[in-house]
Amino acid sequence: MPKISDSPKYKDIVCPFCSLHCDDIELDVEDNKIFVKSDINESCKKKFEQNNLNSITTISSQLNGKSESFDNAVKQSKKLIKNSNETVILNTSADVNITRELLTSTSKVNGIFDHINSETFLKNIDIYQRKGFMSTSLSEVKNKSDVIVLFSNNILENYPRLVERVLAPDNSFSIKANKKKIYVIGDKKNNIKQNLKKDNRIKYIDFNLRDTSILIESFITKSNETSLKENIFNELLQSINTSKYLTMCWATSEFIKNDNCYNIISAISEYVVSINETSRAACLPLAGNDGDVSNIQTTGWLTGFPSRIKFTGNYFEYDRDLYHANSLIESNKIDLVIYVNSISNKKLVLNNKNKNIIVGHPTTKYNIQPDVFIPCGIPGIDYKGLIFRTDNVVTLPLEAIKIPTHRSAQEILRRLVN
Repeated sequence: MPKISDSPKYKDIVCPFCSLHCDDIELDVEDNKIFVKSDINESCKKKFEQNNLNSITTISSQLNGKSESFDNAVKQSKKLIKNSNETVILNTSADVNITRELLTSTSKVNGIFDHINSETFLKNIDIYQRKGFMSTSLSEVKNKSDVIVLFSNNILENYPRLVERVLAPDNSFSIKANKKKIYVIGDKKNNIKQNLKKDNRIKYIDFNLRDTSILIESFITKSNETSLKENIFNELLQSINTSKYLTMCWATSEFIKNDNCYNIISAISEYVVSINETSRAACLPLAGNDGDVSNIQTTGWLTGFPSRIKFTGNYFEYDRDLYHANSLIESNKIDLVIYVNSISNKKLVLNNKNKNIIVGHPTTKYNIQPDVFIPCGIPGIDYKGLIFRTDNVVTLPLEAIKIPTHRSAQEILRRLVN
């Protein structure tokens, strides 16, 4: 490990923050401060460089919002765990290594384990469990897909380099990159604003994503039953019908507020399957900015289930309704919730009717003061780790690029439950 006085330079670093996990980041570290040298957008740079702030590096453990020593925070946490009849350990963002430790901790307290986004990612899992699913990878989309349909209101904000790295690259090894056709369907004004790379291969179509099932049915029947103008619908249909490799891309979080979320995803995936009778097509569901994919994969290996499980003394039991953490918290059936948030910047919504412990990176936000807050280091910044890319194809190595000023989440969890 380098000394603080060293000035190491790093190439091909994997970004831990967005689930594209771009692996081309160049960094300099001077006096333990990170400086991004890659020509990437400011929102991506900020996620690295915000860790240089003194307010982050010097933050201490807290009890009810007041600074306290780490040992006293651990002591109070142990007391809360001991006095709890039912404890939930909620993964709000973690890599593979931390997720493994979360499951170990759950087994030691006979607790319930869930991921904060299980309501969303279980929708996708439902489809490929019940009907099957033809998915693709980021590399396939970049290098082989000639027509891409992206259903989006906010995807381009959540994945800032998606266009640059995947949808509309400057080059491609098996098709002419300049011949790609990309249709971004959804909130047109928002999508144009969020796209950081302007490109004439991209066409924006204003559309209410609630009606996606109707659009897919119209593609099948070749009769426009949507609000789209005929010329726009016909261009879309023509591009799809003449494509050599169609990709349909979405994030389930874009549909989750609709009552017909499952039907939308099912309609897209079934349509993709039908196209493969005469051509080639695939789905690319995007997820994982909160470590969703790492959670699904790791929990699946170790327990056989994706989430919503309880350790009962000898093994984990799965029940998607009974062990749904958010429902249990809302119905006041939990004494203690331990939130582990090592990557995400999303605000945690705590319930003041139960006890709350947060093991989180220093910029973790929350709506009310937890009983205990213990800052942890970030995998890919402070500690090495492994993380799954959104397409489920590979795990990527996360490097420790600076001297950590906070303990790892794994070390903290071991102190809390031992």
